[in-house]
Amino acid sequence: MRRAFSDEFKREALKLLKQLGAKVTRIAKYLGIEQSVLRRWVSQE
Repeated sequence: MRRAFSDEFKREALKLLKQLGAKVTRIAKYLGIEQSVLRRWVSQE
């Protein structure tokens, strides 16, 4: 089953990615989400 993420969670994830300048893999692991999910959010931004 697919997990649903709130818009706020997505915004915070993208904010972390930008502020820390870390790799998608590291932020995704920290947040407990798949890398592909975070990459999709980045591409949709």
